[in-house]
Amino acid sequence: MNKTSLFNTFIKARNERPNDPAFLITSGDRSLPISWRQFTDDIDLVSYLIKLHVPGSAIGLLGENSYEWMVGHAACIFSGATVVPLDVNLNADDIVDRLKAVDAKVFMHSSLYSHKAQEVHSKLPELIMGGFGSRVADRFLDAARQAMIASGETLWNGESGATDGHTSMIVFTSGTTSEPRGVELTTRGIEVFCESASAMIPMKRGDRSLMLLPLHHIFGIATTYLMLSRGVALGVCPDFRRIYDAVERFRANFLFLVPALVEILAAKIEQHSASNEAAQEIGLEWILTGGAPQPGRSAERMEKLGVKVITGYGLTETSSLYSLSDPNAPFKRGSAGVAVKHPEVEAAVSDDGELLIRGPNVFKCYWHMPEATAKAKDADGWFHTGDKGHIDEDGFVWITGRISRTIVLSSGKKVAPEELETKLLAMPEISETIVSGDGATREIVATIYSTEGEEKVNAAVCALNKTMPVHMRISKVVIRTSPFPKTASGKIKLNPPDEILTR
Repeated sequence: MNKTSLFNTFIKARNERPNDPAFLITSGDRSLPISWRQFTDDIDLVSYLIKLHVPGSAIGLLGENSYEWMVGHAACIFSGATVVPLDVNLNADDIVDRLKAVDAKVFMHSSLYSHKAQEVHSKLPELIMGGFGSRVADRFLDAARQAMIASGETLWNGESGATDGHTSMIVFTSGTTSEPRGVELTTRGIEVFCESASAMIPMKRGDRSLMLLPLHHIFGIATTYLMLSRGVALGVCPDFRRIYDAVERFRANFLFLVPALVEILAAKIEQHSASNEAAQEIGLEWILTGGAPQPGRSAERMEKLGVKVITGYGLTETSSLYSLSDPNAPFKRGSAGVAVKHPEVEAAVSDDGELLIRGPNVFKCYWHMPEATAKAKDADGWFHTGDKGHIDEDGFVWITGRISRTIVLSSGKKVAPEELETKLLAMPEISETIVSGDGATREIVATIYSTEGEEKVNAAVCALNKTMPVHMRISKVVIRTSPFPKTASGKIKLNPPDEILTR
């Protein structure tokens, strides 16, 4: 087994800067550091238990963003197990389905979700349960630590089980339009993300950020390992509703967020200060968003507060990597950043305008779904993203729509709904929208959530229609009474409940 570059990065941090903070946690009105020595000691302990009791097994992991969650994840991949991150919003039956699908032997969970874990265990009594974040768990780990010390074993003097080709993670897709699929990913994919992002994004030892993205999602996992590998101290913020407090408390220099959190943070900063220099007062310099399209007005709102907002693009199947942005370089608003520049990765566009990518960051396969795998990844190793777009002369990636969402009108003309959605979202009257085709009339329908009232929404749509070609005009408006339900990455679910008023 090899020592992967990520494993070596952890060894180097442990040996060369053991007292540097890896994490920052809240204790009362203070922030307390957790050192690299402590972090790697705790990984060592959990890895020891995995190798002792369930070597090489699939291990489910459920919990809020926390230091303990990251210890569990790192211990799984470095011990040679396969970690299966799970969304805390899943019900017990869905968790059971995922654990059964991957033949998981262990279910690690936060004490906050003990009740849900008990329900899972009642349906899968053969599972080995492992809680964290409770006194009982701490006592168990203390006893295990004594056994490990007595054995003389340590992960950091040996070799990582995370070889380049080993399935280190099975990450389930968000499932906006179809049943979630288990995506097999390798540690090498995360390393390629870290290497690519390190070359483009300025961050250094001593910088501070927050662990805000959901850790069961690949964007959250990849960016967390990126920041750790660069020596960034991570403030732990399990509740996004306290995002401003966390940014201020931990003095975050930059953030990785989904677009919805950009809007929330902008509102929080505005509430705390009338000054346009409010963000500088707390030290925030830039935000990179991913997981969903970033509405232009949200970015402009934040930039008026002195914070640059840039974007990246990737999918679960690409280890969250396709394009990224440099906060210090010119950025083309509306793009998805610059196509990845890595010696082992190629980004391209097919003859029919589909974005393609291949390299070690691309997933191995969909778990037990060979036909779906063959459809998504061709014989030459190219992953077909399903996104339409182009790469311009400066390397910027422009996404113009999803192939599967194309609206075919009765005239035979085709319309990309994302183009209309982008234009609608630029209007201050419209908060959220999905554009689709009416199956019976073959007309364009815009389902809209807004707090501005029906009259203003209809006027905004009418104004947009006047600027569009006849075949791209919206024929029907459906007004929702509540925001769209979303996936963990901030994407709108494309089959939302009918909490609507039809107009």
